[in-house]
Amino acid sequence: MIDPILTSLGLFIGTLVGLTGVGGGALLTPLLILVVGVRPMTAIGTDLAFAAITKGVGAIQHQRHGTSDFRLVFRLAMASIPGALVGAWFISVLDTSDTVNVEALLTRFLGVVLLVSASASLLRIFGLSWAKDTKKELGFVATAGFGVAIGFMVGMTSVGAGSILMAVLAIFYGRLGAAQAVGVDVTHGAVLAVVAAMAHGAAGRIEIPMVVSLLIGSIPGVILGSWLCSRLPGRPLRVGIAAMLAVSGAHLLWT
Repeated sequence: MIDPILTSLGLFIGTLVGLTGVGGGALLTPLLILVVGVRPMTAIGTDLAFAAITKGVGAIQHQRHGTSDFRLVFRLAMASIPGALVGAWFISVLDTSDTVNVEALLTRFLGVVLLVSASASLLRIFGLSWAKDTKKELGFVATAGFGVAIGFMVGMTSVGAGSILMAVLAIFYGRLGAAQAVGVDVTHGAVLAVVAAMAHGAAGRIEIPMVVSLLIGSIPGVILGSWLCSRLPGRPLRVGIAAMLAVSGAHLLWT
């Protein structure tokens, strides 16, 4: 059965993604926990399955338009995929060794990642750029390091493939245009979400009916948000999303 609350949530998230390009995993997972009351492990796995489908469609579109740097995607994915698998495996280890406290630990770790994501979003919004200041870009080792960190966060929390990576691209990869940065973010996020979702699915942490309900709302939401994008100011919306991430992170961290 279709859950109207989840469909409404999908519509809200889809509209934000269409308007600003961010807000998917970083908002969906905490909203599933705080609003719907889903267990953290189930919320993480379900969000990753949702992201794998939605970002997969987006990645195909970027491939058609040639707006993705596949070399950079490959360099990130070579490090982030192992990181995501380790993150998903670490959840299983925690669940086996400390079943009583694993939900609380995941909730607090998610809170920390959301605060990091909010900070990264603000740095991107206000135009901080290491690449423009130094005229250099990150080398292979530094790129791999970011990939591992982002992959681990995604595997543990489902957050990071969008908001944090977009900030990394904006700050450290000045040669990328806006469309290319989004293309790299979406394409890498799709690959990472598929791998992480498979790992969580194998552990039974995905609710398929929940994913379907979310998708039913998110598809028209993305269309609506894309239509509104040219009619509403983008920067205040991004600041608002960063504030929502910070509030959600603080709530999860200190409850």
